Amino acid sequence: MQIKEVSVTYGGKLNLGDYNSVHIEITLSAIADPNESANDISAHLMATAKTLVRAEARELMERRKAKVDEVFAGLPIEVQRNITK
Repeated sequence: MQIKEVSVTYGGKLNLGDYNSVHIEITLSAIADPNESANDISAHLMATAKTLVRAEARELMERRKAKVDEVFAGLPIEVQRNITK
């Protein structure tokens, strides 16, 4: 039996804090070349999917941190310390 197409899906839920979360997921597909094994293709697709999902998660967390830093920027240092304890 010849496999013609391989698809993988990778994702998960990211806790953003303050009772907020986001689900990040990606599905990748590839047309199989007759000389390639389905296992090799799926391994490559899964590695790529993990890289892309993790990059998106990092970007979301950086944006969240920037937003928090922006909110704290106008507060006195002592108030900031008390809030983050």
